[in-house]
Amino acid sequence: MESIIRNGIVALLPKYIDLKGNCTIIYGKDTKKLIVEKSIKAVIRSIAKYYMLDLNEAKKRYKPLVFSSNLIPIPFTKSDVFIPIKTRKPMYKNDGAFGYVNIKYIREVKNIKGTTYVYLNNGIIIEALCSQATVEKHLRNGHIISRCYEDRAIVADAEEKYKALIPATKADVSMILSEMKKQLG
Repeated sequence: MESIIRNGIVALLPKYIDLKGNCTIIYGKDTKKLIVEKSIKAVIRSIAKYYMLDLNEAKKRYKPLVFSSNLIPIPFTKSDVFIPIKTRKPMYKNDGAFGYVNIKYIREVKNIKGTTYVYLNNGIIIEALCSQATVEKHLRNGHIISRCYEDRAIVADAEEKYKALIPATKADVSMILSEMKKQLG
């Protein structure tokens, strides 16, 4: 799993496979497809664990930004944000209906004869069981979360730099003021 994550994950899709049941298909950047005999939720939890991401906290943080209580895009990194797309009708309770697609690999979304297709940069085409407008809304939400993730990282870096500095004392401020007075004349 670690090598797949390092090479780049393009999409995670739930799939029923004969004699195996509820599985997840992982598409890599190089169009290789890996079938994992785990549910989509279990695979996402594994990936989140690799990135040390608390999915519940991420959902709480980004829920108000996208004005949605469910179907929040998942930011594993600032450049790897996965949006939910309905790709199947579940057969049983607790089976996932939504796959997750990395926004940086989406080339375009088209509606052809009433069916929505998501075209990826590496040639993979995903059929969505929702409207083009819904997929585009999830894509916009993914970009919003990506920008906010980036802003948060910048703030965290700045905080670390300032923590290393020694705080100014009243004597330091007084000395700076007296120097400024001398220079101003």
